[in-house]
Amino acid sequence: MNGITLFGFNNLTKSLSFSLYKLHYLTSQPDSYNLFIKERYNADKLNIVLTEICHAIGGTVLNIAKQDYQPQGASVTLMISEESQDEPLSTMASESIIAHLDKSHLCIHTYPEESPQDGIAIFRADIELSTCGVISPLKVLNKVIEAFDADVIDIDYRIRGMTRDRQGNKLFNVDKLNSVSDFLSAEMKRSYNISEHNFREQNLFHTKLSRKYIELSDYIFENNIECLLADEQCAINTKLTKEIHQLFSKIN
Repeated sequence: MNGITLFGFNNLTKSLSFSLYKLHYLTSQPDSYNLFIKERYNADKLNIVLTEICHAIGGTVLNIAKQDYQPQGASVTLMISEESQDEPLSTMASESIIAHLDKSHLCIHTYPEESPQDGIAIFRADIELSTCGVISPLKVLNKVIEAFDADVIDIDYRIRGMTRDRQGNKLFNVDKLNSVSDFLSAEMKRSYNISEHNFREQNLFHTKLSRKYIELSDYIFENNIECLLADEQCAINTKLTKEIHQLFSKIN
């Protein structure tokens, strides 16, 4: 493949990292849940999600590597370019996927909990998007959270390197960013509790979110909520609320 011409001087690297936690309550053995996770979050499915994220920020996928793991879990990495490419994607072996941005990358790793505790199974996905051009990773903030229907989200955004304006002055942050939550939709702000720790002078931004309201039917795996007694529903709700609060308060 021919080399990609880089335009201008810009080595300002912007990195956006997510840890996303999704909870389910199991009323039966975890075998069917583990199968559900393997089918829903396998490398092929994750590749589709990352490709959509790539397109959402205006990038073009150059290369893909993917891997499914045993007993469960998957990884996908993309290399992407900010410029549209005429060449078709080269496909790697079916067992592995990597996709790349020009000077940038987009990757995901999943960490399903194989042995749920007290009926609660926790699924975690880590996503990192790093760009070194005009693309802003923050454009996909809401899309990523929605794609995984996450209950707790841990977000880090950091800016490194520098660029210059037309007069040659050094620039270390071109987004005029105050906090990551500035890029959250109104619906996201209504749905989640938000905690932020920002170090603007160091171009470091840390944001945590936890879901405010539990709709129990969204958490009961493979069971009709009407089959549960009111006391059972209340007990499950309490367990889930406690687990979400603990994840929100303890991570990082």
